[in-house]
Amino acid sequence: MRRAALILLTVAALAGGAVAVAQAPPLAAKLATCQTGAAPADRFAVFTGSMPREARTVTMAMRFDLFERQPGGTFQPVALEHWGVWEKTSKKGVPGFIFTKRVEQLAAPAAFRAVVSFRWYDAKGKLIDAARRTSPTCRQPDQRPDLHVKRVVFPDGKGPTKVIVRNRGRGDATAFAVNASRGNLVKGTTVAGLPAGQQVTIGIPLGRCTPGEPVTITLDPAGQVDESNEADNATTVSCPQPR
Repeated sequence: MRRAALILLTVAALAGGAVAVAQAPPLAAKLATCQTGAAPADRFAVFTGSMPREARTVTMAMRFDLFERQPGGTFQPVALEHWGVWEKTSKKGVPGFIFTKRVEQLAAPAAFRAVVSFRWYDAKGKLIDAARRTSPTCRQPDQRPDLHVKRVVFPDGKGPTKVIVRNRGRGDATAFAVNASRGNLVKGTTVAGLPAGQQVTIGIPLGRCTPGEPVTITLDPAGQVDESNEADNATTVSCPQPR
């Protein structure tokens, strides 16, 4: 049950473009698109900044900075090509400035947001005003599997102990072992794999147990499957009273 180190995959930043508008847009930083998916190529975010023209403004400028938060951490800046630079327009007669940035190959699990800075300059290049806005967060959920013992069914007479295993995660699980133990007796079997959201019922020849005797089911004892939650792979139940 190993936990792979979380590594931010190479992120491709594609600058969008300036958009001419007929009416003054609001001063805002927006999350236009937040696409999740199992593969890195499926995960991307699109952020849009907008600013109205102020009095005496000749040049409007906008800067996007990307921030990432990994599980248990705080938002930290991410250095990307085409980000952290000032995008400018000096086009006459437009009531505002809108610009879009897209970031691809997002890591998961993680969260991303953009901090957009705004500046207004007069004809001499003097700063008139400045502002900053933070976009909503694009959350990329954990795409790994999560194996879980859903239920243990003890036989009424002869027969195996049945264990229902469910994959509660978003990713498919590769082959893994399932062990059942009571006292010094340990029995096991192997599951070839388990797709995300699916469950499987397996039989383990554990024999009759004594009422109240603890029986422990352990999933993936060798740690072959990298899971989003490793804490629920061992479950202990009590042997029931005979009917």
